[in-house]
Amino acid sequence: MIDPGFQTIVIRHQDGTATLGPGTTAWQYSSIQANVVTGKNCVIGSCAWIGDRTVMGDNCRIQHGAFIARGSRLGDRVFIGPNVVLTDDAYPKVDNPDYYADPPILEDGCAIGAGAVICPGVRIGKGALVGAGAVITSDVPAGAVVVGIPGRILREIDYA
Repeated sequence: MIDPGFQTIVIRHQDGTATLGPGTTAWQYSSIQANVVTGKNCVIGSCAWIGDRTVMGDNCRIQHGAFIARGSRLGDRVFIGPNVVLTDDAYPKVDNPDYYADPPILEDGCAIGAGAVICPGVRIGKGALVGAGAVITSDVPAGAVVVGIPGRILREIDYA
């Protein structure tokens, strides 16, 4: 476990560095790739994968086994449940010459339930809640509760 207390920790990689903000904790077997930057007081759960160039705000919580695609953007106070997958490739195949990374954006205060899949290029709005197991194929508005496959709005909530 990396527990920097109130210090910034820099993890050196062959291709760059990862910077964990003050008070951030990374649990056992988490993989934090090059050029990742976290805010302060984040938690990265065991066996989570944080792809290169991912940027996280303050007080984010990423639970066990989550896969965060490279280049993802997470605002402040984002919660990602266990085994959530954020994807960045709309047409995945080996050696695709047309590969285009389009990682998701998760705005402040949103929460993603266990086992949900967030498809490439999707924006999850401020304070939105994504239900466990949902597959999100399009943008989620701020304050929406989204469930199902594909994800559909169940209701709206007030986000403070």
